[in-house]
Amino acid sequence: MQLPMCATFSTSRRRPVIIASITTLLAVAFVPQEFDFSRDLLWKVGFDLLFVWFLVVAVRAWIAAFRPQAELRMTAEGLAMKYGRRELTVPWAVVGQFRIDEQKKTRWVVVWLNPSVPVEQVPVPRQPNGGFRVLPIGRGRSTTQGTQDLGRFRSAAMGFSGHYLYPA
Repeated sequence: MQLPMCATFSTSRRRPVIIASITTLLAVAFVPQEFDFSRDLLWKVGFDLLFVWFLVVAVRAWIAAFRPQAELRMTAEGLAMKYGRRELTVPWAVVGQFRIDEQKKTRWVVVWLNPSVPVEQVPVPRQPNGGFRVLPIGRGRSTTQGTQDLGRFRSAAMGFSGHYLYPA
């Protein structure tokens, strides 16, 4: 019996949780204790700025850690998208086209589906251009791992679907 071949891509929460934990502890360590500005004004302002910086980084990392997990699975039969608890599996005949779209620092897998798929069933919201941003490639991973994921995605896309649009 042969196991079905598939390529799975998902977001990770490990790195945001580690960053959030460390920066939260550092923010707690730099909490202003007293507000006497008569002595050592430069040191107090510096520690207060460190506290604010660590707090901002911690809040952003906790938001990233609690974001729903996204997953994209490619098989010879079709494409399975999952975001949080919502999931949709479509055959390749329904997938019009897909490509990687770079927005700021994040690379997104954008999929255009045929109109036969109801928009309510797709787990992610529709973009103004009619596509669906399904998966951020490399979110929650290091730059090296994100680049490796990008190469794996491109080769899996050509291997399973046969149609992939390179960004313009």
